[in-house]
Amino acid sequence: MIKTRLTTAAILTAVLMTVSATFGTASSSMAAEPVANSTTDAAPLKPFEARYEARAMGMRAKAFRTLQLVEGEVYRLQNSVTLTLLGATVGSVAESSEFRWLAGELIPLQYRYDQTGISSRSESVDFDWANNVAQSTYKDESWSLPLQPGIMDKLSYGTRMGRDISTGGLTEVSYNIVDAEDIEVHLYRVTAEEVLSTPAGNLNTLRIERIRDPGSSRKTTVWLAKDWGYLLVRLEQVSDSGTTELELESATVDGQALTGL
Repeated sequence: MIKTRLTTAAILTAVLMTVSATFGTASSSMAAEPVANSTTDAAPLKPFEARYEARAMGMRAKAFRTLQLVEGEVYRLQNSVTLTLLGATVGSVAESSEFRWLAGELIPLQYRYDQTGISSRSESVDFDWANNVAQSTYKDESWSLPLQPGIMDKLSYGTRMGRDISTGGLTEVSYNIVDAEDIEVHLYRVTAEEVLSTPAGNLNTLRIERIRDPGSSRKTTVWLAKDWGYLLVRLEQVSDSGTTELELESATVDGQALTGL
């Protein structure tokens, strides 16, 4: 029984971490300066609702991702996933980010992460731009971190990535991300344009890979839909413990049902 619970916990963590990570939130020790990103697209973001299937170690879970306009220029991006085993819920994740989209700039306001079940943890960040301080908490610890323009949370920067690539024409982007007591540099590179076959149909996508430290055994690749506001279509993370995948099943973007080519 103990062995079964430990195995389930490992599977749960693999699935939930992949879904919540979105583009892979594990810390990077890269010391390189961030790449200068730019975007001139000040158009409002397109709200969406998307449904995914997550797979790890032979198990599957349903995941959901939404972007909603809260008020004015404030948006809420949310991830959620629940893993069931023999009809019983063994774990779930609720992750959210509220940010302001102002003149093409993404300004994070707050981040929340709650994982419950066999494997549990919580995390939050509150961005105080009036005093240029981010209050970060992880489990039972907290830190005050200095803020500078361009610093973002673990979830919302994926929204900024789509705009930087599509509008700025960039093929390599980096972001400063609040991660517990640190501000880490996350670096990504566009590696290909592909027509990807998905349960939602064939989609024009950009394949993007995360650039990690030399010698790292982890590999994170994401595919974004070019014709649908650079919506996340697929994520694949390879590590020593195996491969975890996230694949789009269906979506509605700006009130329009997503369809293939």
